[in-house]
Amino acid sequence: MSRSLPPEKKDRRTIAGVIVAALAASVCCVGPLLLLALGIGGAWVGNLTALEPFRPYLMALTLAVLAYAFYKIYKPKPEACEPGSYCANPRSDRINKITLWISTVFVFALLATPYVAEKLAAEEDQSSSALTAAHSTLKEIVLDVPGMSCPACPFTVQKSLKKLDGVVSAQADLKTKKAVVRYNPSKVKPEQIIAATTQAGYPSTIHTSSN
Repeated sequence: MSRSLPPEKKDRRTIAGVIVAALAASVCCVGPLLLLALGIGGAWVGNLTALEPFRPYLMALTLAVLAYAFYKIYKPKPEACEPGSYCANPRSDRINKITLWISTVFVFALLATPYVAEKLAAEEDQSSSALTAAHSTLKEIVLDVPGMSCPACPFTVQKSLKKLDGVVSAQADLKTKKAVVRYNPSKVKPEQIIAATTQAGYPSTIHTSSN
């Protein structure tokens, strides 16, 4: 017959569950951006965005588990505690509370990252427009990027393009799933531009107008 876990370990498992749920809820958006920053790439990275349709449910699960963790850790402890037991050790309880609050900050930072990245992408769009106004020798290419499916995706695509020497500006749009790139043709070629988005996990093709 297996022994039940002591209360302090149950509380820690609950906190770990919160973090795992938050990671699952944000991996579709944060994962490609983090891998890009680490220099890890490939078309396979785009598979992370497959979790995007489930993100609202995973976020709700994260908040539910977090609320349960607060209930478990802050609920009144039994008045009568056996000497040496968990409830008789205020230090263990204090450690769990500190761990829970640190985890809460980490969780909310993870959940907010896609929306922060979305805002940063919009700000980069504005600065890019101002920057390219003074360049008359640049060429422009429009890419179809169908893999963009989350608020942070345009920011990741823009970052992958701007790492190329010769790309002056890159503006990606989630609604149209397109990226407009202005570049110096003497420094970078369209093939390299397409390869950059693919390495970031967002394969692209040159947009062909239907007109």
